Amino acid sequence: MMYKNDSNQKNHGSKENSLTTASKNIYRLTGILATCFIITACDNADVPILPDEANDRVSITNDLNALNTRVSYSSENIAVDSSTPAALRLPSAGKKAPSISFKLISQIQPPIVDGQRVQATSVTLTKKGAAVISYNMRGAPRLGAIDWINESSDDHPNLTSGITFVDSDINAVNSDGHYIYTAVATNSADYPFPAVMERLKIKYKSTTLKDNIRVPLTSFAATSVLPVGKTVYATSGNQGGIYAFDSKDLTPLGEFPLHDARWVAMDEDNNRLVVAQGTPGVLSVFEEGDFPGGSMNLINTFPFPGANIAESKSTVEIIGGKAFIAAGPEGVQIMCLNDGSIIGSIPRPDPASLGLDPSVVVTNAVAIDEDTIFISNGEAGIYVARSKKDFNKNNCDIPSITMLGKLRFGDLQSANHVAYKKRYLYVAAGLGGVKVVKVKIEK
Repeated sequence: MMYKNDSNQKNHGSKENSLTTASKNIYRLTGILATCFIITACDNADVPILPDEANDRVSITNDLNALNTRVSYSSENIAVDSSTPAALRLPSAGKKAPSISFKLISQIQPPIVDGQRVQATSVTLTKKGAAVISYNMRGAPRLGAIDWINESSDDHPNLTSGITFVDSDINAVNSDGHYIYTAVATNSADYPFPAVMERLKIKYKSTTLKDNIRVPLTSFAATSVLPVGKTVYATSGNQGGIYAFDSKDLTPLGEFPLHDARWVAMDEDNNRLVVAQGTPGVLSVFEEGDFPGGSMNLINTFPFPGANIAESKSTVEIIGGKAFIAAGPEGVQIMCLNDGSIIGSIPRPDPASLGLDPSVVVTNAVAIDEDTIFISNGEAGIYVARSKKDFNKNNCDIPSITMLGKLRFGDLQSANHVAYKKRYLYVAAGLGGVKVVKVKIEK
């Protein structure tokens, strides 16, 4: 809220002098209470809830009672399997490994869209701790959804808005706190290719169709999206590339063709934008914010092992000048972005030792927090490793890494994506929805 100070206001001294001291105190008190009310209202959890909205393809539910029928809470301790298959034994830090424990605090069931249950595909956590979740339909038809978790208190993540799409798969999502940005595959005839990026506006703790915009990409599906300052980047698949848009109105700024572009990430320390590609695995490094002639400034291209399964997810996370790449059958590949050298790796679990088909055991996402790595390996579950030192130091020295253990959910639910911040782990578990896990690591 903005306040205007009118410097041209005349001084009516005689009226001011006619007020009694008691009256002036009342006015002062009223002003103080009003200010306190405004501040409290801004911080109060009871901010306005927007009404539900819909058009011919998108429906927004902001009704908390309706939304939370899909949410359950618990304080269930999850058994940690600390036995490490031979393929995952890493050099030890030389000390006793710290203990780790998991507590399942919440589960979010996938929404039903046009009579079909969709599957959780990705989850992103904002800097302020909000979460945005994407859903799509495996196979036909194209159906999708988004969940917006604006707040979490006392181990109770609160689902505050849900969005469903009857014409689009939502493959990935991100948010700058003002908008939700989506990587889409649509069946709309309005676009030359199914790959589209779409945004929806966040207002208070809800979402609205106001300022809803879609922009076309090339290829069969958009695969990732990333807001960076006043720019939004998106990638699309085997006939696509990397695209940049002005966050104000999604005006195109630049683009660069890339084969099988799967995920875009930001190297904040060095102002570099990194795109993980597949078939074969390649990391393309661009200068962030530079769009010469409507193109982008490619700095380097580095190959890496893996990411050789078509139409598969391969995320990348950048920390301390290092890229941690989820490389499918080749596990996690750790690359030095200065020269492209592979300075470490964490193999995927051995499917045979787990009694699983190799096709359902792929490393598809990785999340880093200081000295801890969370790795999603499909139906093999989530594996957790820890290094001797924090990864965020801007160098390419990899300290020894110790595998702490793994967790799996019921019915071999596939871990499609993982995000971690401030002791909370979010797992996009396909048809199993989203699991929110509180993590405790004792050194």
